[in-house]
Amino acid sequence: LLLRLAALWKPNEQWSVTPSIYYQNRQVHDISNYWPIYSNPGSDHYIDGDPSARATPDKFYLPALKIEVDLDAFHVISNTSYYHRKEQTGYEGTLYNLGFYQSLAGLATPLLDSTGIHLGGFTPDITNYRSPSTIDNGQQNVTEEVRLLSADPTAKLIWTTGVFFSSDRQTYLEQIHDPQLNDFWLAVAGEPYTGEFTDANGDPVTYVPGYGSDSYFLNIHARDQQLAWFGEATYALTDTLKATVGLRYSRTEYSFNTLTGGPQLFSAPTANSGDKKENSFTPKVNLSYQMDPNDLFYATYAKGFRPGGANNPVPQAACAADFASFGISASPATYNSDTVDSFEVGAKNNIDNRVRLASSVYYIKWHNIQQTVVPPICQISFIANLGEAVAKGADIQAEFVVTDAFSAELTAGYTEARYTQDSKFSSAQQSPVVASGDAIAGQSSETGGGRPAAPFTASIGLQYKFSAFAHESFVRADDEYQGRARWLPPSQDPTTLQYNAQDFTLASTNFLSVRGGMNFGELSVETFIDNLTDTHALTDYNLSINPGGGSSSLLRAYTFRPRTFGVTFIYRR
Repeated sequence: LLLRLAALWKPNEQWSVTPSIYYQNRQVHDISNYWPIYSNPGSDHYIDGDPSARATPDKFYLPALKIEVDLDAFHVISNTSYYHRKEQTGYEGTLYNLGFYQSLAGLATPLLDSTGIHLGGFTPDITNYRSPSTIDNGQQNVTEEVRLLSADPTAKLIWTTGVFFSSDRQTYLEQIHDPQLNDFWLAVAGEPYTGEFTDANGDPVTYVPGYGSDSYFLNIHARDQQLAWFGEATYALTDTLKATVGLRYSRTEYSFNTLTGGPQLFSAPTANSGDKKENSFTPKVNLSYQMDPNDLFYATYAKGFRPGGANNPVPQAACAADFASFGISASPATYNSDTVDSFEVGAKNNIDNRVRLASSVYYIKWHNIQQTVVPPICQISFIANLGEAVAKGADIQAEFVVTDAFSAELTAGYTEARYTQDSKFSSAQQSPVVASGDAIAGQSSETGGGRPAAPFTASIGLQYKFSAFAHESFVRADDEYQGRARWLPPSQDPTTLQYNAQDFTLASTNFLSVRGGMNFGELSVETFIDNLTDTHALTDYNLSINPGGGSSSLLRAYTFRPRTFGVTFIYRR
């Protein structure tokens, strides 16, 4: 359910007030991955063998107030908003526990491996063992910006300045609900769970009051505040040449409090807290040349800044072997800011109103990178600052008006983003965590680890307009192509500590959709077919915990939605 309401009030010619509210209630009853070992994508047969469904309810509302004032000397814009969100995500808690517990119990026969789940033959019966996980996220964000703009857009000097403030509060509650833990442990180890889950003194670690039957929980309260001043001025050096200088100075403060516990912690509940304060200065310089009304050329330098933050604690017991390999005792509690220096040269061209082009080339130096690290055994990721990188590439957008009825749109981009030096957690490490030349891996919302971006992407759209039965009509086809990754990420580089022999490079993908419609005045009707070729190429994947080494991880995969037909009705009045 989506709802958006807005109103405009103008008490006079100088003032305007625009209140608005945006509301969303999204309910998804399970995630969209599948297990290749049980599935046949060629026949549109997809099976998810996870015994616990992962519902992801997500609700938020966003009221906002915009006030504009036109004065003789300048224009004032104030934007105020409040964002309130509650969502629930999670991960495959049952699968995580099976992989972790089989390692603790030292079982010769795995409970979970690359061929699936194996829970038969135990006493008591644990074939219905379930330990679903949930992650409840809450956000309450207040944002205020006041912007002053020069009144005359045709003046030789045009300027903008203002202040920005935000105060964001986040709550995070991660739980592995494990009510069958005792029966499970009796079956696989022949003793109550309190015999295995003990602290350093040998005392049993039991469920924590207030957290039900959670075998693990993590409760975080965090606050993130930012106060910034910004300004930008553009000066016309000549009628065709303009120079722009921009500055932003910000003060960021981040603080958090955590409480974590449960039998899987192998200790009493542990509290932690921390804070981080940083200042940033980010300049921007631009030079643009309007050669004629149809051709613009520009060059830009800008500095970017991303604040640091805190990691969710990674369970020590599950990732002990990975930590030992990395030469660390635990995942880093916090990570620092990273910065970029970007250089871009581009052009915007219009050829007889038949061809419109926007093109650019860029070069980016990335410092102290905030990078997701994926331990190859436990597969529980965290963020760390890992060295330097360079990203370079080019992109183009083109619109072609072939005839008055037929048009085409084309976009293409090429990116190379790679580390320029080895990076280690400690000098004692023989191998780096990332190596020079490795591709930078992105952050995936579903899998956690992410994959490197495709070096080449392209899309093309073709549209033909015509009249049918005296009504305006059209047909359109869109094709999106994403190339195969060219450089190995750390997880596929055998010289790094993140190397995982089961990780692999995704193939290129192609997604084709077609659409056609007719206009009936205030009503328009459009039919569409998405994924016309019914492709089922992999778009992402993840691997389960791998205590046995080798190829024992379970693969779960993601692909496009199968060929989908639909009709859209739009009524405007």
